Amino acid sequence: MSTQIRQVSSLFKIGRWAVLGAGLSYGWVHARTLRKEADVKRIDNEYARKVALIEEAKRKYAEQKAAESGSSSGQSFNFEDPSFDFEKWAKHVESKF
Repeated sequence: MSTQIRQVSSLFKIGRWAVLGAGLSYGWVHARTLRKEADVKRIDNEYARKVALIEEAKRKYAEQKAAESGSSSGQSFNFEDPSFDFEKWAKHVESKF
């Protein structure tokens, strides 16, 4: 029994290599696009995280300032003022201790 080897046309061989090259090119372009989108998303998430941290720091700073001003009752005394009330100042100092 003789086995016949079939000849593949050159056009078919070239077509296979062309399709393989097109597939590799498509894969490379698609991977590059996905990578770029992932980088943009990562940068956006990083920015959003930093903004959230800044907002939290501002909120905590405002709370701290409110607590500090609350403890001093928000009063300021001018000793040079002719209508300075010594008793009011003494009560304020006494309330601190």
